[in-house]
Amino acid sequence: MTDTNRLISYGVAFKAAVPHEQTLKAVKARLRAGGDTPEGSLDEQLALADAMSTFALGRFLLAHRGLDAYWTHRIVTYTPESPTKRKAPALEQILFERLPAVLATRERFAFFRRELQAMLKPDMVLASVPCGWMGDLLLLDYSAVPGVSLIGLDLDPRALAGARALAEKQGFAGRLSLRQIDAWNMRLHDKADVLTSNGLNIYEPDEARVTALYRQFFEALKPGGQLVTSFLTPPPSLSAQSPWDMDAISPDMLALQQMLFLRVIDARWSAFRTHEETFVQLEAAGFAQVRFIDDRARMFPTVVAHKPALG
Repeated sequence: MTDTNRLISYGVAFKAAVPHEQTLKAVKARLRAGGDTPEGSLDEQLALADAMSTFALGRFLLAHRGLDAYWTHRIVTYTPESPTKRKAPALEQILFERLPAVLATRERFAFFRRELQAMLKPDMVLASVPCGWMGDLLLLDYSAVPGVSLIGLDLDPRALAGARALAEKQGFAGRLSLRQIDAWNMRLHDKADVLTSNGLNIYEPDEARVTALYRQFFEALKPGGQLVTSFLTPPPSLSAQSPWDMDAISPDMLALQQMLFLRVIDARWSAFRTHEETFVQLEAAGFAQVRFIDDRARMFPTVVAHKPALG
């Protein structure tokens, strides 16, 4: 059972609020202890920490080392402003608009919505685990598919509150069921025609637990149902099997991302897997007809997998 006091596999720990000045002081102490690194000099790291302190997302990442449902929704639904209207700090703009991992995340979200929209049929049951704000489902067009109902499961009550508010805004509140529960203990059986999941496996380094998570998804789907999920692929610096397309990645932005994520933030989302490893895990969980959809950089692939139909 996931520790509800930490919620590492859900992206962000639940903990008492700490003044930002105290957080920044602790971050800088950690950076000074590490000194100069291949990712950047100590002075560069400290300057980057100070720059992160000037905007809300930066302060959140320094404090939590990961994204919650609110910030994930903000990132995937972000639309760049015209240059003449930009008032955000330079680093905030870069983080939202130019970092390779963020671009891959937004592209992944678009793939989710495209695949899910094509799957819609009347009277379907769609589930999202962990649901976050459920933008992948709540922002779809249901005008031609009456009777669709949604299930959202998340351990974070703030995520559930965000999903409920977005459902009300979209006029979907009456067809949405939300539950606060651990994804490894969902107790859903043959409930969903389609299940979507993003964000758990990238925080979970234990391969057996990820396979167990996929088994939970398999059990939750009706025979013939489909899973839409994703995973992070390893960078070339960590694996000779890295699929990254370096021609699609800005070297300068990648260097900044590495210093920011690896050193300054010390990011929690560090569980990387190859296409083959993910295929093996999904197959071990019972899935078939596994199909991969790569973003341009091949950093954050989308996966569609089927639960075989009866007979």
